[in-house]
Amino acid sequence: MTGLKKNLLISISTTLLGVVVLFTFDTQIWISIKDLIPPDFISIPKALSKWGLYVFYSIFAGLIIYALYKKDRKLKDIWWAYVKTQLIFSFGVVRCMKILFGRARPKYGGEFTFFSFDSHYNSFPSGHSADAFVSGVFLYYLLKYSKYSKYRFLPLAYALLIAFSRVVVSAHYLSDAVAGMAIGILGAYIFLLKYHTPTPTSLHTSP
Repeated sequence: MTGLKKNLLISISTTLLGVVVLFTFDTQIWISIKDLIPPDFISIPKALSKWGLYVFYSIFAGLIIYALYKKDRKLKDIWWAYVKTQLIFSFGVVRCMKILFGRARPKYGGEFTFFSFDSHYNSFPSGHSADAFVSGVFLYYLLKYSKYSKYRFLPLAYALLIAFSRVVVSAHYLSDAVAGMAIGILGAYIFLLKYHTPTPTSLHTSP
């Protein structure tokens, strides 16, 4: 556990340093990304930004139905841990930070006004990114200890696409997305580490 906590502390410190460095280049990166995406293709990241999270929600809705049908207590526990992680980290922590930092979204200048309830000044961190990575990490965990382990990185790749789409559609700067990703990963890691070990469930058992 000591080693895990040490690695977690190092990861958090590295991420914080990375976010601070990104602040310096945020505007240039945002402009470069906008210039790279052809106007004809902008509808794709827009759709992913608006509807992408619902794919994750549908999967977890299916998982709780499956867990109840199979009377799989461990899978139900993981599902509840997922819900709690989303509420505490993706909603609670992210929302408080958005209000506290009051960062303007890219189209509004990017300045930090501090303590703002205006959604135009709630850019940091990205709630979509946090939400996506909570889902991605939980699905990674479930797939890793199942017969479908070779697909375990797909949820993380999809979560990354959602986070990136938020930058492409000018809802966030890259540092906002990275901070949201870190919060989502941290929240999922804490809950999975505290409550769960890789023991088989009806979903996990190979044929």
